[in-house]
Amino acid sequence: MTGLLVLMSCSTLLGISLKENAQKEADRFRKSLASGFVMSADIRNEAYYKFVENEKGGGGYIYDGPIITDEMIEKTCSVDGVKEYDTSLEQLVWTDLEIKPGAWTSKQADDPETIEENRKMGYFYMSEEELMVWRKEICLFSCRNGDLQKNFRTGALTLTKGRNIQQGDSFKAVISDWMAEKNRLSIGDTVTVELKEGLYQYSEEPMKTWGKPVRLEIVGLFHANFSQPASEHTFESDYAENVIYTDMDVYDRLRDEMVRVGFTEDEEKKYNKAEFLVEDPGRLDSIMQQIEHWDELDLENIKLTVDSSAYQASVKPYHQIRVFASALLAVGIGGMGIILYLLVRLWSQSRRQEVGILRSLGKTRAEILGQMLAECLLVSAAALALTFCLSGPMVEHCANAVEQAVSPKKDTEAYRVVLSRSMSPEYVKNSADEVVLGHEASGRAIGFTVLFVCGISCVSVLLSFFGLGSTDAV
Repeated sequence: MTGLLVLMSCSTLLGISLKENAQKEADRFRKSLASGFVMSADIRNEAYYKFVENEKGGGGYIYDGPIITDEMIEKTCSVDGVKEYDTSLEQLVWTDLEIKPGAWTSKQADDPETIEENRKMGYFYMSEEELMVWRKEICLFSCRNGDLQKNFRTGALTLTKGRNIQQGDSFKAVISDWMAEKNRLSIGDTVTVELKEGLYQYSEEPMKTWGKPVRLEIVGLFHANFSQPASEHTFESDYAENVIYTDMDVYDRLRDEMVRVGFTEDEEKKYNKAEFLVEDPGRLDSIMQQIEHWDELDLENIKLTVDSSAYQASVKPYHQIRVFASALLAVGIGGMGIILYLLVRLWSQSRRQEVGILRSLGKTRAEILGQMLAECLLVSAAALALTFCLSGPMVEHCANAVEQAVSPKKDTEAYRVVLSRSMSPEYVKNSADEVVLGHEASGRAIGFTVLFVCGISCVSVLLSFFGLGSTDAV
């Protein structure tokens, strides 16, 4: 009986501890990764696309529909329960830095005869000067708060040195550690970016700079926590190592230059999407419904979604642990409980003669029952004492084994790179990080184990005792 009670208490304690620790980690991911919603323009809606032709005979479709504005963001932030938001504005710029080569680097310029012939026919062509621009093309992300920027918040990028972009920054930059190493740059150094005419439109002078070059002070370095395979469709601006994160002042400066040269007439900031964080994740659905039915917001071709891809990938192994812990609890509470009852019943049946002798000596049924309960509780106490002595190493070894079993394989990439229709790279969480569990049993788990083991022991004795029937022996 002692051995059975030890097994029962061990499985119960382990099951509760694993389930609690897994739930604790899942709650942490829920608060950090699934604590908000995304307001985004449906840029895949072909009804809002128009074809723009360039002077070289080529062209393409661009989105020309409703977009998110600062006014919409301000109104959304006024809703009770919305605590913070993050937006990123991207621009293509040119740099003289050494960057990771992409598809443009592998392409060859057309020969002069082909260029002249295609120019006359109105066909597309590539000159060496245009390739010089495109081979140094990088993506500049201007954000309000780098720590809230999705790529950093989900762990796709990790800050390794310095700090991230903060509100109030002006002409600051966070670059990749790869770019810093290749160009021998460090915190405090500056990098220069330029708006080249050839990046945005056909020009006889693609290397012509709009406005003055913009100098950015490096305040931080980041590391990409994934490997991005090269392909013939991956351009220089698509590589994570070539992306620079900067502040909103930089965006305003570059936007002003575009307005000055007549490339665009709209000075208002517009966003494809904005991410909002809420104070209570439990109210997320109700807050989204309130915004969707709010007459003051025009959400034509604007959708609200819960960005849970990173959360789902992160908590998947913890859900598996909870299932395993529930099975362990079912074995401990159900299976061993039944076995314990049968064992106590046999033990009670074997003591019928002893009970009869005690009754003949004047012992009452209550006194005999009390004696049997006390004996069973003493055995339970001994089993619990042994379990608690083993609880530390037992929980630690079991947690380590479970961590190894459900952690992603070493060759599995935690993130994958997805190119949106606008060709800006997005880093989507593909699998969980290394699984980490607590290695100690909580007071709640210990308390429940004590109550359960003692309770099931007493119930087994009661059922067995009264199951003996009203015989003379009893």
